[in-house]
Formats: sequence, structure tokens, C-alpha cells
Amino acid sequence: MSTTIPLPMHPVPATLPEPDQVKRFATARGILILAHSYQDGWLQECAHFVGDSLELARTAAKARAGAICFCGVHFMAETAAILCPEAEVFVPDLEAGCSLADSCKAADLARYQEHLTNKLGLRPVTIAYINCTAGVKALSDVICTTGNARQVVESVPADQPILFVPDRHLGGWLNEVTGREMILWNGSCMVHELFSVDTVLALKREHPGARVISHPECPKPVRDASDHVVGTAGMLKLVRAERGREFIVGTEANMIYRLRKEAPWNEYIPAPGASCACNLCPHMQKNTPEKLWAALHARAPRVAVPAALAAPARRALERMLALA
Repeated sequence: MSTTIPLPMHPVPATLPEPDQVKRFATARGILILAHSYQDGWLQECAHFVGDSLELARTAAKARAGAICFCGVHFMAETAAILCPEAEVFVPDLEAGCSLADSCKAADLARYQEHLTNKLGLRPVTIAYINCTAGVKALSDVICTTGNARQVVESVPADQPILFVPDRHLGGWLNEVTGREMILWNGSCMVHELFSVDTVLALKREHPGARVISHPECPKPVRDASDHVVGTAGMLKLVRAERGREFIVGTEANMIYRLRKEAPWNEYIPAPGASCACNLCPHMQKNTPEKLWAALHARAPRVAVPAALAAPARRALERMLALA
């Protein structure tokens, strides 16, 4: 597991500045702010770069920044620390975790890998979705994101068994589109798990001309009711290519902010969960403007990954980046 250094007491101005001032403050101090598209729009505006997990990993790897403030969840900051070992990596809130990452513990994965090796007579190739801990990455052969998952799976010879962790919905979708029969870990994202096919179908009846775009982390009934199943980068590519169209969006609701900013000529309707108007990740919501502003002053709380985990995890990440 990674180590963390708590936020120290540090004087912070009482008045919260505008996002462009926050960005200038960070730039002047050599701090690169990265933000995931599932962050609140205010935090996205503060960032030097906003993207999906693959884009953020690429940016972190190439930036050679001395300090990175990661507005996302804990595994994303770990990934930045693995790819940028010389950088100080810190976050607005250490408690911003991930239900999907929590669903696959490194010790459990190691035991299951041993079980499968004994059962199959050879060790399966372990592909880990990037939404996992550094410990799981260190046990994996290659990492993937939604943006390159199909490419990563198809890079493995057809006669090689694959264990895919931790998201069973993404893994199931990959089995469908690649024709593979990967062994799937039984994990899922609490946000995407809540999407209901009944509410999606009801929205389609209300908006008969709308296209449904859903994330591969959604359950199969939701994916089957969708016109396009794509990650966040794929969603952006789709909407930029259209004009004057309605889209029903099945992913974390803050993605709507990014879609509206990048392609304001379309209309976007958030797909509701089973019992709420929109699906917001409670972990992503732990990062707030005030916490970001405090973290930039303190350059903490820090996230670091022990060398014993970082080295094998970096190899798995670098294999992904080479394929991408």
C-alpha cells in the first residue's frame, strides 16, 4: 500500500480566489494541477490539464513536474507518484478513495493468481484496470484504461488465459467486443452500478431523438440499452463530432460539465441512478475548492508509493503506455 503524509497546519488566506488565480498561484510555485473529468467544475477550471485516466497518466509521465497536485481519487495520485518518482505528489483530501479499487485487495489477488496457476497449469496474464491500488498494479502484467482496454486485451495471444481485475462490467464488455473469455474479478464501481436500465429507457421515451452514451463500467442491461458504450475520452470525441443533438449520459454526473464546455452546441441529460436524480461519486466529492487551496499552500497531504511496489507497478503501467 502507499504511504501518506497528513496535511500540516499551515496559514491559508481566508478568501478563496477565482480558479484562474488558483492556477497562476500553482504555476508560480512549480505545481502541476491535474484533474479528472469527474471532479467538480470549479476544480476542473483550476487544473492545468483535465482528462481521463489514460490521458492523466500520459500527462504525468511526460510532465517531469517537481510537484503534482492531483484532483481525483487516491489510486490516481498513486499512479502519478509511480510514474513520476522524483515529484512531490499531493491531493486535496486523502479520504478520496475508490469503491472499485477497494473491491480488489492485493493479498486476495495474489492468492487467486496462485489458485488459477495451480488449476490451469500456467499463470494467467493479469490485466488490471487502472482503477486499482498500487499493490494490485504491482501484481499485474499490464494496466489498461477504458480508452485502451480493448487494445491491451487484443495484444495478448489468443491461447493465453487472462485474468481481468477488478471491474466485472468492463471485463464483461471486453469479452463481448473481443470474443475472449477472460476470467473476471467480481468488482464494480458504486456509481456506475446504480444506473438503472428502466430509467434509461424512460428517458429514451421522453427524448426519442437522443443518443444514449454509457460507460463500460455500467451493468450489461444499461450497456445494451445504449447507442454507444465508451469511456469519457470516447464520449468527448462523439459529442464534438455532432451538432444540435441530445445525449443521455450514463456516467458520473460531473462529466456533464466537461461535455458542455467542450461541445456546448449539444444538449446533455444525465442518466439518473435507481433512486436519485444524478450519480455523483461521493469520493470525488471529497475534493473541494477550499481543500485544494489549502493543499497548494501546504504541498500536502502527500502520497508516495514504496519502491518495492513502485518498480513492478511502473513496469505494468509502462507496458500500457507503450501499447497506447
